[in-house]
Amino acid sequence: MAVSHNGHAWLHGPWPWLATASLAGWAALLAAPTQSALPAFCGSIADLLSGLGWRGLTQALVLDPLGLWQAWLLMLLAMMPLLLAEPLLTLWHRSLPRRRPLAILVFLAGYVAVWSIAGLVLTLLSIGLKLLAGDRLWLLATLALPATLLWQAAPLKQIALNRCHNAPRISAFGWPVVRDCLGYGISNGGWCVLSCWPAMLLPMLVQQGHLLVMLLAMLWLVSERQRMARAVRWRMSLPPRWRWPLPQRLAVAGLPRLAKYLSSRCKSLASRVPAR
Repeated sequence: MAVSHNGHAWLHGPWPWLATASLAGWAALLAAPTQSALPAFCGSIADLLSGLGWRGLTQALVLDPLGLWQAWLLMLLAMMPLLLAEPLLTLWHRSLPRRRPLAILVFLAGYVAVWSIAGLVLTLLSIGLKLLAGDRLWLLATLALPATLLWQAAPLKQIALNRCHNAPRISAFGWPVVRDCLGYGISNGGWCVLSCWPAMLLPMLVQQGHLLVMLLAMLWLVSERQRMARAVRWRMSLPPRWRWPLPQRLAVAGLPRLAKYLSSRCKSLASRVPAR
């Protein structure tokens, strides 16, 4: 019964809308001629710094920083929506109906603002790693992958993941609604950045196969976000136990309806057969 209830909640909760938003982000990335803009930008800056020193930064300013920020937002739109189901449900249930759109918009503004700052930091980190590795891609992988796996096992990672499930108090009236929702967006975004930054950094280091690495990173993040809060300790059992609740919920919710529909169709067809 609990699984059936979860499947019903999946179909009628925010998940379909968030999945649609994520698909829109992926479609925009696939259609954009600059789908690998961030990895290419980081590689170009690393080449400029390697050849010209810090004077190369002045030449980097002509590479359209606004377009790069838009590319980062598309990356967020593709990867992040499925991580926001729990916060959006919290806002939906703790806000008055007429204030729900405002609450969600203010929350998203705080969340995106934090991730925009994180995007700048991750871009600088990506440039530094590419500058250090140069043309030696094996060295880049040697630096990035062990650090990512170590972070996955660290207690601070589990603290951040636990805090992503925190649900604060949301005021019902006046400006405190804006204050609480903005604070919720900033705090949730901050803990999300602390939890997810390695998975967002890895796609920025890869230009060939950039979207594939993005997809794998998104599946990783969605899977681990489905877990409830756990004890804070070193967890060296990597890779983590994968959980795929979404297909299970869809199947459990949809199969009984499909069976009922097929049964009614069979009865309808049987009633039309003339009796002998």
